[in-house]
Amino acid sequence: MSLSRKTFFVAGASVAAAGLAAAGSARATTPDSGPEGRPYAPLLVRGQYDHAAMMRVIDDPQPNKQLFLTDPGLLAAPGVAAAFMKMTNAWNAYTFSLQPLPARSPLAVAAVLIAAPVVFALDDATWAKYRIGDVLGITDRNGATALANPTRLAWGPLDLGADPNDPSGVYHDYSSAALLARGARFLVCHNAIAGISAKFVASSGLSHPQIVDDWTAHVLPGFSVVPAGAMVVQLAQEHGWRLYPITD
Repeated sequence: MSLSRKTFFVAGASVAAAGLAAAGSARATTPDSGPEGRPYAPLLVRGQYDHAAMMRVIDDPQPNKQLFLTDPGLLAAPGVAAAFMKMTNAWNAYTFSLQPLPARSPLAVAAVLIAAPVVFALDDATWAKYRIGDVLGITDRNGATALANPTRLAWGPLDLGADPNDPSGVYHDYSSAALLARGARFLVCHNAIAGISAKFVASSGLSHPQIVDDWTAHVLPGFSVVPAGAMVVQLAQEHGWRLYPITD
């Protein structure tokens, strides 16, 4: 499991993620900690997360499906999420390097964000509110402390007809916006949200449950919160996805 599993405790976490209207008003209530103060992971059940959104990813009908699992690493370069760069480069090679014939079916691509990279699923307002760049030492594309999510905005036009070797084109854009434009999907581990958000209690002045709720409610469009990253990896593999764990 990710490092976040060893460090977090959470109380009273509820899910109010954007786009979760179908989840209703159910809440996941937990004690301040586990028995004898041990770390405790709040368990989300059906009705507390968008199960249908998760299954739309899992049930993708494409025969070729690659699932990327993040590690605790954050940036490959200033403002560049290591996971998004790996996804982009692997997808490019599969799409363009195997041509000409025999042509292959398109590759479906998704990522499961666990550990620290869950912060790349959060909107700019949340980054500013919690000073995420400052607390985690994340820089923007200019090398300055990131005041907003530096991995979100596209670097240029999202033209899917661009030359795959154009360094300014969409196929060399490592933002989540570019990946989403190409059809990628993102699943975000709620346990990791709980784990990483614990680092922000002192600096924010908020309780850990408040931060967990706030982060869960402010994931970006195209990102879906799931109860546990390990759970959704297993589920995806049962439905034909092939796992690529990002370890370097």
